[in-house]
Amino acid sequence: MPFKIDSAIVKKDMDSGKYDLVDPEGKFSQADALMVINSDDFITVQLIINAILRNDFKAWKDVKWEGGDSLKSLLVKLGYGKEEIVEMLKEF
Repeated sequence: MPFKIDSAIVKKDMDSGKYDLVDPEGKFSQADALMVINSDDFITVQLIINAILRNDFKAWKDVKWEGGDSLKSLLVKLGYGKEEIVEMLKEF
């Protein structure tokens, strides 16, 4: 079961330094707060949420997390191979 995360784009104007919200569907027009995250990390977070929803949680107990580890390494540590990650990406 895929999990849908509402998202929009926040773009920075390089001249003024101001941020503009690109939200064509108006999902965040009434929001009090927004979270900005790098697009690569956002995709990784979506994949991890999908992995959590699918996983039987046995593998999570075996993950050794070091302070300097990247979020992107979590899927590999959980035992997901390239083919499985590609299939999860197709669910978006």
